[in-house]
Amino acid sequence: MKKLVATAFAFLSFGATAADSLYQVDLGASLRGGNLKVEPEVTGPAGKELHYKMEVRREGAAGNLSNSSQGGTVRLDRQGHARLASSSVNVSPNDRYEVTLRVMEGSRVVAEKSEQYP
Repeated sequence: MKKLVATAFAFLSFGATAADSLYQVDLGASLRGGNLKVEPEVTGPAGKELHYKMEVRREGAAGNLSNSSQGGTVRLDRQGHARLASSSVNVSPNDRYEVTLRVMEGSRVVAEKSEQYP
């Protein structure tokens, strides 16, 4: 279990893309009590209304796949910050997880980030 916890905090970032340098995203991913918790945040110009979509993909040891996604609309506060909807999935030691967050202003992608676990 110690190895699992240590591995969980060693998230590998791949394909992290800032499509617009005005916007930054943080997935806020952590392991808590056998769950992978994702609590994303976005920063950018104050007052901007953005749309987002977050996908969590799990690939089991036997090759089975499961996906969950959620999205919505958010307005950045006076400091240019917003918390997005969170997600939590049970963590199995032999499974792989990929979390992807895409943030859009209108139809234009302004920020995108993906991370894999383990």
